[in-house]
Amino acid sequence: MGNSQWQENEPLSDINVTPFVDVLLVLLIIFMITAPIINHVIKVDLPKDSYSQDKMKPVQTPLRIILDKEGVVYVGDTRIGDSLNEENQKILKKSVDLWTQKQKPPWIVDVEADQEVKYGAMVPVVARLKELGIDMNLVIQPKAK
Repeated sequence: MGNSQWQENEPLSDINVTPFVDVLLVLLIIFMITAPIINHVIKVDLPKDSYSQDKMKPVQTPLRIILDKEGVVYVGDTRIGDSLNEENQKILKKSVDLWTQKQKPPWIVDVEADQEVKYGAMVPVVARLKELGIDMNLVIQPKAK
């Protein structure tokens, strides 16, 4: 009788891992659902060309300015709006100006424009960069050989 009393008061050394596994599975499902949302990608079909002379790596990471086929401007992943709108041009100029204040010269901007974007939608972007004295690269996709 005393022996059974001792076993009841003895601490349990077995750990129940079922709740732990349940929590891990819930976290895995949450990350699987949110990962595609976080990695939002702006779809741009870059024009193709055989030019491949620029092989140098820049001193610092260039700022990415993206123009989609509707003429909407993005600075990095931040949507600015229609490139022809004067208010959006001011926002673009201010965003690039803030970026230049945080970076050391030479300032380099990669302009990625969809191959179907109208030339008139690209002109204000190039003009604002020129006003700020920014060097820019027009990004292309290499042709398959």
